[in-house]
Amino acid sequence: MSVSCGPPYGKSPGRPPPCPDCVGPTWWDGKRLVAECRRFEGGIEYVADVTRRRARCPSKDCPRRSWTVYEQDSYPHRVFALDLVVSAVAAVVVGRATLTAAARAHWCSRDSVRRWVAWVERLAEPAELMRGCTRLEPRGLPGGLARADIPRAGTVLHLLDRLADLLADRGVRLRSLRSGLARILADQLERLGAVFLLTKPSPPLRAELAGVAL
Repeated sequence: MSVSCGPPYGKSPGRPPPCPDCVGPTWWDGKRLVAECRRFEGGIEYVADVTRRRARCPSKDCPRRSWTVYEQDSYPHRVFALDLVVSAVAAVVVGRATLTAAARAHWCSRDSVRRWVAWVERLAEPAELMRGCTRLEPRGLPGGLARADIPRAGTVLHLLDRLADLLADRGVRLRSLRSGLARILADQLERLGAVFLLTKPSPPLRAELAGVAL
């Protein structure tokens, strides 16, 4: 996983982020409305009209042309926001909630929670995430890392939280989201165009620290 120490999210006012392919200036190119279920401090909310803006690269030689800009906690092909997914998975694999209880608390189905747990398990190898963390903090991984009674999905969530915190300590600018999973996947999406889909094979999420000054 490559993480950059480049410009912060948000970029210049009134303009989309630079083109992911040619890094040139871009302009806004319309918008679309989608529905999304989000987690917030007081619970869960369903938003029927979430605006997703599109950007366009003016370069005729750029293969990117136009794309959707995913802002805040939005993510491609997701009705349920990533932080809500993480909350539901953590409720099952760490909090020991039943699938039914987690589904009821997060406004989704038991099958959705089950699929989310399996998806998190496949996102990354815990040993690889651990190596990335120890490169950033050789003294160890405080915070109750991986016990034998915690399922693999819980270990992955914990390591992603730890990795995101360590990267932020090193000056890497990640989005201000609740979970390390959402922060790191948002970075991968914005810089590399990598999308980690629930229903299709995703690119490997590797803890390769090539953009971090170690």
